[in-house]
Amino acid sequence: MAPGWALKKFDSSAPPPGLPAGSTPQCWRADYASNADEGTAQVWICGYVQESSAFDAVQRTRAEANTVKFQVDRYLAIVEWKGVSREEITALIRALQKALKGS
Repeated sequence: MAPGWALKKFDSSAPPPGLPAGSTPQCWRADYASNADEGTAQVWICGYVQESSAFDAVQRTRAEANTVKFQVDRYLAIVEWKGVSREEITALIRALQKALKGS
């Protein structure tokens, strides 16, 4: 994954809270720890049957502090973090986007 991050846990998951009602995606959750400090990140990747459903979900999911949401093809990604620098979380998000584009 991204330099400076260690994957601590990865498993299938219920959809994260706050997703809009509608089609139910298949979701996975990954927990990461920053190698540089005590920071953490939780990442949900939710796969939808259709790209339009992922687009709708990214548009209607509420915005929150220390959270980024983005769509790549039929996938919705939600990243929440605590105690990390902007540079660290940006590196993780870019690595996730690259990985999803290759899937």
